Amino acid sequence: MPGGNLGPYVVLSVADGLSGIEVDTASETVVAGAGAVADAVDRAARSTLGRRLPFLPASAAWCRVGGLVANDSAGAGTFGHGATHGWVEAVRGVDARGNDVHLTREGTSSGPLAEAMGRLANHPTLSALAAERDPEGRLPGWPRVRKNSSGYALDRFLSNGSRGQPDALQLLVGSEGTLALITEVRFRTAPIPETRGVLLLPARGPDDLVALVLELEGAGAVACEMLGRRFLEITGLRHSGPAAPLARDAYALLLVEVEGTAPEVAAALDRCQALGQRYGGPGLRARSQAESDELWRLRKAASPIIARQARQGLLSTQFIEDCVVPVPALGRFLVELDRILEAARFDAVVFGHAGDGNIHVNPLVDVEAPDWHSRVRQALEAVADLVADLGGTLAGEHGDGRLRAPFLERIWGPRLAGAFREVKETLDPAGTLNPGVIVPLPGQDPLEGLSPRPRSHP
Repeated sequence: MPGGNLGPYVVLSVADGLSGIEVDTASETVVAGAGAVADAVDRAARSTLGRRLPFLPASAAWCRVGGLVANDSAGAGTFGHGATHGWVEAVRGVDARGNDVHLTREGTSSGPLAEAMGRLANHPTLSALAAERDPEGRLPGWPRVRKNSSGYALDRFLSNGSRGQPDALQLLVGSEGTLALITEVRFRTAPIPETRGVLLLPARGPDDLVALVLELEGAGAVACEMLGRRFLEITGLRHSGPAAPLARDAYALLLVEVEGTAPEVAAALDRCQALGQRYGGPGLRARSQAESDELWRLRKAASPIIARQARQGLLSTQFIEDCVVPVPALGRFLVELDRILEAARFDAVVFGHAGDGNIHVNPLVDVEAPDWHSRVRQALEAVADLVADLGGTLAGEHGDGRLRAPFLERIWGPRLAGAFREVKETLDPAGTLNPGVIVPLPGQDPLEGLSPRPRSHP
């Protein structure tokens, strides 16, 4: 997922030796090895603390803690609870020189990497960026997106952490293994809500979709997921199942979740339905836990669809899988995306986190066609230009990897791309860790090593 291609390097898994989980009842935190499965960490928090990790992605059943932190992963709950970085209290690991790393939210970080990060904040390039923050605290040129896992988190690093110092922990989160190897993570947890409610809302067109999304957060939604036009067609949801009456004439459907006490949930669902009435209709409201689960299964239908297409010779190839744009630009992104895919002759499964402006695009590629590679490049280049024009990034939650790294300067501009390179060269001057990830190597081809094959996850 993080880039779609691995490059000519050895991949070594140490997950089995780093899979321990410990619950700290005093601080209501969970300490997990980088190899621990995310869902197992959540279950430990629930069973021992009666609390949860609300930010986990849909892949929690098989993704690992190290990957969550390395990519600053996110999921449906990010709309209400934020991405991984907001839940990390401390990280342990090893830097490029083999030294121990210990970074904490409290500012008690130690080790040579933490010291180097402190010096890095005073580098002329980064100091100048920090000095030019706008009145909202944004760095010059930083995208106005709700979430982002592209580049390095200079916005959080230079935010002057809890003790008025650069936030070294936040620079490591989302760094995709390019600055250190993560071995252990401490997560804070959140209370488990009394109940939740789920609502399926139609949107008449792209403008209605954007207007509805912009209002739903204020109505109390903690998740706001989109099932796009082609998603509805490929799945057959327009013609059968509980969503058919809504999907038949809709441009897209929004799956909305709220949580809290029973009265809070009922009131929030009423507000969301009232908003939906203005932009497409009151929608379909789950009346039980079973109905809520049934509506969520509609959103989770993407993977089985992709598997069926693979059996027909079309492989889901995530070369433009994870774009994020400012929410007001989401409608234009979807309209232009359709045009780009049509020009490159690709169908695609399109869905994702509309509330965050983060859309998953899964083009279905016939890799037996002689021109598939050139058409992939055509679509990738066009989407990169579109995202740059809209002020977004190519990665909302899966990272740049090697596939998106060559577009770093096109997306971020020369000044911020140069700052990212300063980070890498200062903290890993020999280029030991994950070369070509985030910061590209000279002449790096985004499609080098891209070899689509059927999905292998459960």
